[in-house]
Amino acid sequence: MELAPGSGPPNLRRSVVMLASVLYRGLRTFGILSLARLLQDAGVILCYHNVAPITDQVGAGEPSLHMPLPTFERQMRWLTVSCELVTLSEFVRRLQAGQPLRRLGAVTFDDGYRGVFEHAWPLLRALDIPATVFVVADAPGQSNGFWWDHPIARRATTRSRRQEWLGDLRGDGEAILRSLHPGAPSAALPASHLPAGWDVIRRAVASGMSLGVHSATHRSLPRLADAELRHELIRSRDVIARETHVRPEFFAYPYGLWDQRVQRAVQAAGYRGAVTLDRGLNRVGADSWTLRRVNVPAGIHESAFQAWVSGLALRRIAHDV
Repeated sequence: MELAPGSGPPNLRRSVVMLASVLYRGLRTFGILSLARLLQDAGVILCYHNVAPITDQVGAGEPSLHMPLPTFERQMRWLTVSCELVTLSEFVRRLQAGQPLRRLGAVTFDDGYRGVFEHAWPLLRALDIPATVFVVADAPGQSNGFWWDHPIARRATTRSRRQEWLGDLRGDGEAILRSLHPGAPSAALPASHLPAGWDVIRRAVASGMSLGVHSATHRSLPRLADAELRHELIRSRDVIARETHVRPEFFAYPYGLWDQRVQRAVQAAGYRGAVTLDRGLNRVGADSWTLRRVNVPAGIHESAFQAWVSGLALRRIAHDV
């Protein structure tokens, strides 16, 4: 999960988004995006969070994280003809072997929302697209949802508040909600916006889905003591392995936050690799424990999505398009 901070007054943001859309459409129209994918020996790892029916979208959860199913389907169908889509395991194997990565892509999801298993996965299976879901080990079956989908947190989000939540409060969901409104009732969220239960996850694994680890509690790992960090890295994997009989090989840093201490701990824990939310493509020689991903917001325009996959994101406006 990544909270997207605001980037200026609404009118200015809308103007920037409109300008970006024109630029991206121009790049697509003149074939620049296709050329970029052909010329760059680099692969893309896409990061999604949730996919849900349009009926579940109105007023529910953090808007940037819950992509409407029709939008997701358009993106996946475009990817099938524009990229070679492989498992994350195969992506990392080719990277570590120094093999070409041109037009290579992998699809991942963070958090383990129910909508991913019930709506995204059937489509992916039909299109023969592999995917890895990074599960927060303590979340499956929780009826309260993730803290960032709570209306109180959504209304209170600012850049400075976000820094406080992920810094002083260490990204701890219960502590964040208590700081905003002690005793606040649980948010009413559609089923697609809740964490999937273990039975749902097991069925998806049996049909070919890959699982990764997204920590035990989704706290900010750089802020944790060594013992807490080991708990987040090792116990979480053990829980997922016990519940699904699959031992995950890859880790995703909660909130995309990591430092050298955390990276070394992930490597020492025996993971084959780890993914960040640092934007960009991955080239031969990239560190397997700090792999870049393209985080895809729910409201992204089609031309912007295609440009980002091609490695041509306009960074200053990446949160807005």
